[in-house]
Amino acid sequence: MRTSSVLASLVLVLGCGAPGTHPHDMSTAGHEQVARDEEQLAVADEAPRPEASCDVAPCWTISDASRAEAAHHRELAAQHRAAAVALRDAEDRACAGLDEDSRDESPFMHREDIASVEELTEEVQAGHSVIHRRVGATVVFRAVRGLTREWLQRVVDCHLARNAALGHDVPEMPYCPLVPMGVTAEVRSLSAGFAVDVRAPSGDAADEVLRRARSLTDRAAP
Repeated sequence: MRTSSVLASLVLVLGCGAPGTHPHDMSTAGHEQVARDEEQLAVADEAPRPEASCDVAPCWTISDASRAEAAHHRELAAQHRAAAVALRDAEDRACAGLDEDSRDESPFMHREDIASVEELTEEVQAGHSVIHRRVGATVVFRAVRGLTREWLQRVVDCHLARNAALGHDVPEMPYCPLVPMGVTAEVRSLSAGFAVDVRAPSGDAADEVLRRARSLTDRAAP
């Protein structure tokens, strides 16, 4: 079975950058803005006083410490720009060839074609016992004309990448289980449709994924 690798590929893009410079730390626009801010700080650290002002105050030599601080700001700016590029490239790759509606509309908005929603669990060894831990949700789509596993996986991957580019802040899609940070999704073929297993990286995120998924069928959470 193939799992979505959109988010995992981003993790490898930058390696070990400074805190806040990982692609998922903010949106594409956020990384670009921080990069501009860091560049301005670098310029300020290295900017000499205007020569005319030296008549009223000393034009001190720029210190090595200031130059080092400027270099640090420029390195951070470069890392944020790289994060922005990684997010944008991942979205472009994942969404290539899809029509505009498929890119803009979550597949989970088609509630009339959702057959069921179930809690997704996995077995975990706890001492001498095996317990079932919640890891997300499974959403089952009915078979509709033109819908294939491959196409649905492409659309799911596109939305995972797009949500990452938006910083996982998509208020217009409160129902979509693909929005929370770090989720992955795999589409499976069934005899009468397709199942989308949405997995979250933590317990809180799994709860949020399941809450969103259950809202698709107006099924109240326990």
